Amino acid sequence: MRPALALLAGAATAAFGAVVLGEYQLTGLTGVIAGALFGLAVAEIMLTVGGAGLARLLTPALVAVGLFSAAGLAWAAWISAGHDWSYVPNGGWMGLAIGAVAGPWWLRGGVRRAARTTAA
Repeated sequence: MRPALALLAGAATAAFGAVVLGEYQLTGLTGVIAGALFGLAVAEIMLTVGGAGLARLLTPALVAVGLFSAAGLAWAAWISAGHDWSYVPNGGWMGLAIGAVAGPWWLRGGVRRAARTTAA
């Protein structure tokens, strides 16, 4: 049950974060940092809700956090660019790529730490 709730929480976090982040200009380093922090935030929410239970479904959870992060950042970039893909700055695209990698990286490490803590 907790892994399913973790997926729901991750999707909700990505949607909410996209609406909030879309109000900012994702240019240059701002877009890169926002992308990394966005991926970490989505992963941390999923880790908090799912805990060590995500270890059983690690591969689907990693794919999900990557997709949620990328989709949320794409939505934020689209909002930030005035609903026109041609105006999305390079920082927005780089942030999207970094967020899609940072989220799964953070989740994988967190699940391993949670599994070690639970076993001890």
